[in-house]
Amino acid sequence: MMTTGKKFVILLRRGMGLTMQDDGKELPVIEDEKEWLQIMRLAKEQAVSGILFRGMQQMPSEFSMPRQIVLRSYMRSQEILKYNKKVDGAAVRLCAKIEQAGFPCCVLKGQGNALLYPDPSARMAGDIDVWVAASPKSVVDFARKALPSAHACYHHVTYAKCDGVEVELHYRPAFMNNPLHNRRMQRWFLKEAEAQCKHGVTLPNGAGTINVPTDAFNRIFQMTHMMNHVVHEGLGMRQLMDYYFLLRRGFTPEEKLHDQQLFQQFGLYGMAGAVMYVLRWLFVLPEDLMLVPPDQKRGVFLLKEVLYGGNFGHYDPQTRKARTWGARNMLRIKRDLKMLTIFPSECLCEPLFRMWHFFWRIPFGINERK
Repeated sequence: MMTTGKKFVILLRRGMGLTMQDDGKELPVIEDEKEWLQIMRLAKEQAVSGILFRGMQQMPSEFSMPRQIVLRSYMRSQEILKYNKKVDGAAVRLCAKIEQAGFPCCVLKGQGNALLYPDPSARMAGDIDVWVAASPKSVVDFARKALPSAHACYHHVTYAKCDGVEVELHYRPAFMNNPLHNRRMQRWFLKEAEAQCKHGVTLPNGAGTINVPTDAFNRIFQMTHMMNHVVHEGLGMRQLMDYYFLLRRGFTPEEKLHDQQLFQQFGLYGMAGAVMYVLRWLFVLPEDLMLVPPDQKRGVFLLKEVLYGGNFGHYDPQTRKARTWGARNMLRIKRDLKMLTIFPSECLCEPLFRMWHFFWRIPFGINERK
């Protein structure tokens, strides 16, 4: 008998544009309104409600859905559409403001990733992450002119909300805990910065144009981003779906070999194998689109983390209980121990990175506990 979770995954696949020929699965029979509510809860926890609604639209007429379920899903999809338009407009205005100040920039993830989807308006938007190709001090100073209380850390600083949308300005797109891997990665980021800040795309509905990273850059950067979230808080299905659509764009054998070499240099090869396994299990990723061979051991662990914790681990009961500074740091130590055999390099270096980071932040005056 098919579980509710499996039915949820099949509906997601249909919403993503996959067919029965892709996975050999017929559309599931949803037993009753209670099961529909469970499926909708899973979609909310994974931030994929818009994709689920597209899957629901594929249901044949003989599969009757409760009217209340249809209305609720439709309203949620319209909210996502409306918010996407808001974020698109805000991203265009924000980037124009940053460039007018003399800083090259590009939007990471978010709006660029949405363009890879069959229906960009179905992807749930979050905040706006902008990579500003400048020194940390100059970016922090720029941010604090608009928001004096802007909080900075090793790779980004908060910025004043743009049209009500939260904003982070990145002077480093991402980072690794291991100092050797991180040094190599930051050098690579610096080398790639100019090309990323010149790669323009047009957003839907006449919102305007912004710069976003290239596919080649994103295959490395977004793998790093997922590794960061796995180690520090949790990873959700939406980030994996983004990477699936990125890989569906394709790559040459030479690009594949180059990506594998960078994964090795940056300590990401094990994470890449885990992601390939999960993408195969969740979204039937074809073998010829895998950057590295799937790693079953790490993949099973990652899949459990994704299904259990939800978007960014927000629905992990332990994360929800850790509300104080001390509790959050204790939870980090527990995560390090739990993942020690899965991602040893990152977990062993994580406490050392946090200690180093404390002293790195002193010149910025930002070591207050929150």
